[in-house]
Amino acid sequence: MSNMRRMRTAVIVLAALVAGCGEQQKQKQRPLVCHVGGTMRPVMEALAKMYSQRTGEAIEINSAGSGELLAHIESHQSGDLYVCHDPFLDILMARGLGRAGWTVAELTPVIVVAKGNPKNIRGLADAVRPGVSLVLTDLKKSTLGWMLPTIFAKAGLDLEAVIKQPNVQTFRKGGQAANLVKTGNADAAIVWNAVAHLRLDGLDVVPITAEQLPAPGVDTVTTPTPKTYYLAPVRVTVATLQCSQRPDAAVKLAEFVASKEASAVFRKFGFTAASRKEPQRGSGAVALRLYAGAGLRRAVDELAAEFEKASGIRVEPDYGGSGMIISRARLDDRADLFMPGDVWYVDQLAKQAGLIESKTMVAYFVPVIIVRKGEQRIRGLEDFFDKDVKVALGNPKACQVGRISEKIFAKAGLDASKLEAKQSLTVNELGVWVKVGDVDAAIVWDAIAANIVDSVDVVEIPPAQNIISRVVVGLMTTSTNKPAARRFIDFMTGPAGRAILEGKGYRTTAPQ
Repeated sequence: MSNMRRMRTAVIVLAALVAGCGEQQKQKQRPLVCHVGGTMRPVMEALAKMYSQRTGEAIEINSAGSGELLAHIESHQSGDLYVCHDPFLDILMARGLGRAGWTVAELTPVIVVAKGNPKNIRGLADAVRPGVSLVLTDLKKSTLGWMLPTIFAKAGLDLEAVIKQPNVQTFRKGGQAANLVKTGNADAAIVWNAVAHLRLDGLDVVPITAEQLPAPGVDTVTTPTPKTYYLAPVRVTVATLQCSQRPDAAVKLAEFVASKEASAVFRKFGFTAASRKEPQRGSGAVALRLYAGAGLRRAVDELAAEFEKASGIRVEPDYGGSGMIISRARLDDRADLFMPGDVWYVDQLAKQAGLIESKTMVAYFVPVIIVRKGEQRIRGLEDFFDKDVKVALGNPKACQVGRISEKIFAKAGLDASKLEAKQSLTVNELGVWVKVGDVDAAIVWDAIAANIVDSVDVVEIPPAQNIISRVVVGLMTTSTNKPAARRFIDFMTGPAGRAILEGKGYRTTAPQ
């Protein structure tokens, strides 16, 4: 090679190295983008400023409604973190958009009134008096709105009658409601404590009594997700995103937002600390928190009831698709037990977060096909692809039956992605859809089919194509009452527990 050619080659290599370094430097300096729900914007701006001053890291806040931001993340696949309140973290994780999440604070409903409280409003009963103009958030389009029926019912008030009064208005956002009171265009509003805190120069806060607020682990609501949630506490969470181009930097910022130092800042901005106090029984015994797959509900409800009779220890199950409850178990710093639809999720929680101390075999799920009563067109997996039939499957990112259905089709040499299937977040809902005739067929667990066999026909999947799920219960390292948790595990796997499981159609011995 001539000297001239060598010099050209050296220049090209050097230019490539410089360009590569420049690209790395550009990537390193790119601001971390935080998608922040409107209620959390002021506190996150303060925390971002603190973090930037300490680390030199540039942070960009993109703020809007939590639902709008979720749609933006899904469509644009951009950003590093997502700060929201319930129920949006569950949706993020179910759609496979989030990496990991942390609970950072909670939101509590309060009544706001004009400074000096000229109408002498001391509680909910006063807020609905004749002559008092009241502002509420939308009952269907806001999380606080979902809570209002429970709050009013606990106060002995008829919300339906209240909202028909001409002096009662509803708005989508709590900030709008609070501003109407602050500007003198309304006498009272029900908003989050953090929303009220930002307007204390023109508002006074009237607490809603603890007896009137939703009770943690007791009061629930079914939301448009669709998912049944405990109404309290309403968590504020930060999650790192799968689409982040700087995942390590995103984790460091998320850990700061979830730190004790940041918790003090959240309280300063009016948020409730994320305490998650244990519900207490009259005897003083602590309730156990169990995160369980929705397909186990029929047995777990009875197991929990019988265990409480025998031991006096209360078990509070939180049900959902396995892909959804894993995020809730990961975020609960006092979770006791985790029992999803397959051992894979327990192993993931152990590997990713080190949260599983031990695991115990409980039951086996065998996938089966269920079809509408009398339906003759569907006799196997290949019939799901007939354009004349309506089929449903579980969402593989949200529930185990959806995840395993994909594998079953692949094992049979079929491509599930080509199916025009209606998707559900839980196996229970799939059973209901077939039972009421919304769809012609679905893949569910044999235990689900056993409980609706009077309304559907069951088609077995050939053993060579089928995949069995192993249900185990994981004892979590976060449990604050491990002896009681172990007692419940022993009860479930003992003679009395196995009898309950088998009586509900669940297999406690391995299928041949």
